[in-house]
Amino acid sequence: MEVTRLFLSEGEIIKRLLLAAFFGILFGLERRRRHKPVGARTHVLIAVAAATISMISSYGFNEASTLAVQTLNFRSDPARLMVGMLTGIGFIGAGIIYKGPQGDIKGITTAAEVYLMTVLGIGAGLGLLRLTIISGLIGYAALACSQETFREIRARMRWERMRKRRRK
Repeated sequence: MEVTRLFLSEGEIIKRLLLAAFFGILFGLERRRRHKPVGARTHVLIAVAAATISMISSYGFNEASTLAVQTLNFRSDPARLMVGMLTGIGFIGAGIIYKGPQGDIKGITTAAEVYLMTVLGIGAGLGLLRLTIISGLIGYAALACSQETFREIRARMRWERMRKRRRK
């Protein structure tokens, strides 16, 4: 049996991994700026690992699955590897969430952001570059806005609803 090879050029592999690493650095630096527990190195590791697993599951199993189908009548589903990765990251995210001294819940945004980092890595690994870039920028914009910004938006929306009700 021959060694399975990825059907991607080295340049394409590097491009996908660098995109994942870029978002890992971007999100990690933003979290560090806000003194959150998960920094740039962790984000890069999560995103690059997700991109690598995505490329392996999408391209690396092609030859092995074809051989298994022909000889054993066996079907492989590369998506299982990505689902397993998302499940594992979900457990890591659960470990990030904790209850603060006053009973308030902490770490939910960081856990959600680590999950998004995994999804961005998967997107980069699969070569869905536009989708990954747009999703990453939207996610970063949400993180870069402070909670006060979101509170102000909600307050303005409530004010507009009240004005509309008064007009009726």
